[in-house]
Amino acid sequence: MDLERLAVALRPRNSWEALDLGVRFAIQNGRALYASWLAVCLPVALLVFLTIGYGMEEPAWAVMVLWWLKPAFDRIAVHVLSRAVFGESTSISETFASLPRLLFKTGLLRNLSIGRFSFSRSIRLPVDVLEGLNGRAARQRKALIARRISGAANWQTLAWLHLETIFWLGFWVLMLMLVPHELLQDFQFSTLFDGDKVPKWFHWPLYTPLWLASVLLEPLYVAGGFMLYIKRRTDLEAWDVELQFRRLAHAHARSVAETAVRVACIVCLFGMTMGVSPPAQATAAEAREQACARAPEVLEKVLAQPEFGQDKTDFKLKWRPQAKKQPSSTTPEWLRGWLDALGNGLEVLGNLFALIGRVGGWFLIATVVVLLIALVAKFGWLPTPTRRPPPPSALAGFDIRPQSLPEDIPEAARSLLHAGDVRGALSLLFRGALSRLAHQEHVPFLRGDTEGDCLTRVRAHAPEKSAFMARLLGCWQGLAYAHQAIGGSEVETICHEWGLNFGGRTRHD
Repeated sequence: MDLERLAVALRPRNSWEALDLGVRFAIQNGRALYASWLAVCLPVALLVFLTIGYGMEEPAWAVMVLWWLKPAFDRIAVHVLSRAVFGESTSISETFASLPRLLFKTGLLRNLSIGRFSFSRSIRLPVDVLEGLNGRAARQRKALIARRISGAANWQTLAWLHLETIFWLGFWVLMLMLVPHELLQDFQFSTLFDGDKVPKWFHWPLYTPLWLASVLLEPLYVAGGFMLYIKRRTDLEAWDVELQFRRLAHAHARSVAETAVRVACIVCLFGMTMGVSPPAQATAAEAREQACARAPEVLEKVLAQPEFGQDKTDFKLKWRPQAKKQPSSTTPEWLRGWLDALGNGLEVLGNLFALIGRVGGWFLIATVVVLLIALVAKFGWLPTPTRRPPPPSALAGFDIRPQSLPEDIPEAARSLLHAGDVRGALSLLFRGALSRLAHQEHVPFLRGDTEGDCLTRVRAHAPEKSAFMARLLGCWQGLAYAHQAIGGSEVETICHEWGLNFGGRTRHD
């Protein structure tokens, strides 16, 4: 995948920006998108309307069948958009040539059954069409893609459903505005909901606008979900960071000579500065020594000043605060004794209640702890040590079993390099690195992980090897996908670094 050919700017976006970008991108490529879309939709719609709508006189069921077949038509929009995002235009003939793959190898049957009711189908569709995963790997990949964007995808589905309804109702309001008022005076709108009184021909103008709204708006809905998918993959695989690094590398390669001149100038200036600095440093050192020698004399002069070595007493006048007179008590002695006894009794009673509450609280806490221990023991809620699952035998299309690798991987890669097989050398190094990371570093790879997923897991579980893996993966992708020439010296360097990161021979268990 050549990220430099992308027709959209890669940067962190929230989900709503991605939806807006998808709609704008679909409008920008509307000619190719709607040409391929209508080239397939219109013949199918004509066939359905002739057989079900006209032959069986059920236009409503014809519109329902076409609505149910939306996931099949959506695959065409994803195919066109996936090529347009790399600046490629899709012709109608190319669309028809890709129909067998789009209809029979992308899980269409599931999307027309239980998946038809999914509100997040717009972000699951690109996974089916573009990644070609099946079974558990496909389910895990869809769950990963939908993890942080499913809410926006659900709201998008509801929004476009309401837009289709508004389009349909707006068409009918426009028709009623064009009908003369005299013709509507005796018309009863309640008859529209009475199937026996509505003529069959009236079903055609009643339901056909709903299908037209779907045909016009569905590509925009698919484009919104497609850009959500691009946004999520950018977040997961750091496409924007990778592209920025590539651009920085290209800019660095173009400015090597200029940088060398600047460095030479800086070195010359630094040398001139170093040549002048010793006298200045010597002068500063002499000044510090002279100041330290004069310090005792200066201290004696300061202490000889009249402000030091004498006591001074200050007098201030202020009013003496008068003591407040206590009001004379008129309470009888017997009442005062009774109140004191009552206060002492209440204090004892309060202490007793506090003691009861304290003991009761500890008893309640102990009861809850015992109850929790009993529940944990009964239902087995205690965590049990789980065995680490074995590493997958294949990863990102590579066989990573230790038995399939030579004992000395860097030496075998050098042999392939000297034989002129640069692709084979890089493939062996990448396979060997994945095998060592999975079997020795215990990085938890999953069978459905892509190359970008593998790099993400290495950064999380083996960060000390992430820089080397990023360089190795970049060389491999540049050679395998972008068809860029990789120099022999660079492969030699990677072989050397491979030994430093994964030194030792391969163990065949």
